[in-house]
Amino acid sequence: MATFADVKKKAKLPEKSVPLCLAGDLQAEFEELERQLQIERTRPDKPGATMAASGRSPAETELAQRIEALRERMQADTTVFRLRALPKKKWSDLVAAHKPRPEDKENGLDYNGDTLPVALVAACCVDPQMSVPEVEELVDEVLSQGQWDELYSGAFFLNRRKVDIPFSASASAILSSTGAN
Repeated sequence: MATFADVKKKAKLPEKSVPLCLAGDLQAEFEELERQLQIERTRPDKPGATMAASGRSPAETELAQRIEALRERMQADTTVFRLRALPKKKWSDLVAAHKPRPEDKENGLDYNGDTLPVALVAACCVDPQMSVPEVEELVDEVLSQGQWDELYSGAFFLNRRKVDIPFSASASAILSSTGAN
């Protein structure tokens, strides 16, 4: 029979990774190359004599290579923020330290909607570790609203949801096709 000490020894707080591409300026370039590739692929006047054995024109291949090189650059400029949930008492103390304003209460929040998100990300982000002023700078000068929403909601829901045993359809499909299930 398991003891409390056994349970405590096994227990780890939930963690989550939030990858954010910080080279957002490359998104427009990627979209333009994708648009050019679609145009090239649907051109009715593709010269058949210059088509490769694959049925693709040299222009399609060149655009595809440029897209893949750009994807690799964007991947290299992606930072993975590793978040760890807070123990229940630290969570409730953090929420209590950021009392809701009247407008927060009107929106159904039990915390200050301006200050808690920054403090929560600072408290939960274990890699890279950041102080509250550093998270404020990240929010104010580096991230878009969408990127911030993703990072903050990752920290928020990490603390407010239970841990489920995940299922990977991709891994399951690979293993079932190889018989390694």
